[in-house]
Amino acid sequence: MKKLPPRWGLYTCLKNLDPIATQQYIEKADHFLQAMKLAALELAPYRTGIALLAVHSAISLNDAITAGLTGKRGKHQGHLAAVKELEGISRKHRIQNLNGIGHFRWLLTEKTRIAYGRERLDDALIQMSVDRAERFHSWAYNYFKEILHASVGA
Repeated sequence: MKKLPPRWGLYTCLKNLDPIATQQYIEKADHFLQAMKLAALELAPYRTGIALLAVHSAISLNDAITAGLTGKRGKHQGHLAAVKELEGISRKHRIQNLNGIGHFRWLLTEKTRIAYGRERLDDALIQMSVDRAERFHSWAYNYFKEILHASVGA
């Protein structure tokens, strides 16, 4: 019988070091994401809120990953430090597809503009925020499924 090569890109044995905190952050991330989707059905009155919900859904999901795999929440003053930490976690667990980190980085980079910028946010930025948040969630649940799915219902 031929032996199969190791599955690169998917680390198959992740242990959750803080399942309670992980579940709390997952719940927040899901609430933000679902509110974002609901508000996006009627763009005009909720445009800034939609984009900010996208950002916060990604931050909370990243906090869930960090809590689960390190046992602590990242307390970064600059959110971009959270990107570096997620890159480190991903590399440690041999995740080769880092596309989700790019979506997370984009959302964090746009956070100040979304929350505090003086200009009106255009439809393209709102849609890009929704798209990036959904893609980050998809990537996270694909590559950190043992941490994120095991916590659901805990």
